[in-house]
Amino acid sequence: MVVLSLQVVRFPTPPYQISLRRQSTDKITRCGIAEPSGEPAPLGQKTKYNDGFFEKAFMTLFARKMEKFASPAKSKTETKKKRWFDFGYDYESFVDVSKRVMEGRSRQQQQEVVREVLLSMLPPGAPAQFRKLFPPTKWAAEFNAALTVPFFHWLVGPSEVVEVEINGEKQRSGVHIKKCR
Repeated sequence: MVVLSLQVVRFPTPPYQISLRRQSTDKITRCGIAEPSGEPAPLGQKTKYNDGFFEKAFMTLFARKMEKFASPAKSKTETKKKRWFDFGYDYESFVDVSKRVMEGRSRQQQQEVVREVLLSMLPPGAPAQFRKLFPPTKWAAEFNAALTVPFFHWLVGPSEVVEVEINGEKQRSGVHIKKCR
């Protein structure tokens, strides 16, 4: 898909409106999305992904960790027990487990579950070591962005590292997700 046009629209901010953001903005960017042929993209069009071994392995690893926190599955196909070497989780079953983790939990509780899942995948003491190895520097931000593109393709879809400006300094630490999976 390609962007056909961008149009910045200014809306006046009412004097009584208080913004809780650091910088209030009264601009909205609109864009038109089209296929490479120039035809408008059909609504609800689903992209077909061909997940390989590593993508399915990551989905399986994450889904198994999340299963511990998920509410019980409702259909019989979801309850089929998968063996440890079975990479039977595809993206749809990964999303299903994610939805079941969300059920009956507040936003904060969901964040706590995600934190627990991520920490359970690391060896003890890894977060502290990570903070030592990658302090908040320009190099660390660019390195993390470079790692995000190949290792999270399975989760977010096609992406690329882009240049961003932080405190007046340009760095290649942004990740542009071309089409979110």
